[in-house]
Amino acid sequence: MWLQKNLVPPQTVWLKLISREDNTLHCLVSQSTGSIWSYCMNEELLRLGLARSAPIRGVPPGSPLYWRLHKRLHRAEVKAEKKGQGLWKKESLWERASKALKDNLLLRLIGRIFQRTRTE
Repeated sequence: MWLQKNLVPPQTVWLKLISREDNTLHCLVSQSTGSIWSYCMNEELLRLGLARSAPIRGVPPGSPLYWRLHKRLHRAEVKAEKKGQGLWKKESLWERASKALKDNLLLRLIGRIFQRTRTE
């Protein structure tokens, strides 16, 4: 859904190859915004909390590229977590209370009793 809204067909999408394993390509996906700037969709998905970061495969773990990518992606994921966005969204007090009341067996039983007395 997010990709459909934000990926407009005339805009250029760039795939920056990170590594290759057999028939699998590991890439950073970026989109041209029409100016000289583009943004990394991998980072944007993490920043919005729509994805979680995973270990970067195909790049030697001690290499500067690995740490640069890891730092960028991890920073984006931490921002989403701090803001409580997407996967990191926390239920409000009202949502937690209403869920607790819905799940309460005693209140369910009382509700059934009242329904029976109304129909009779």
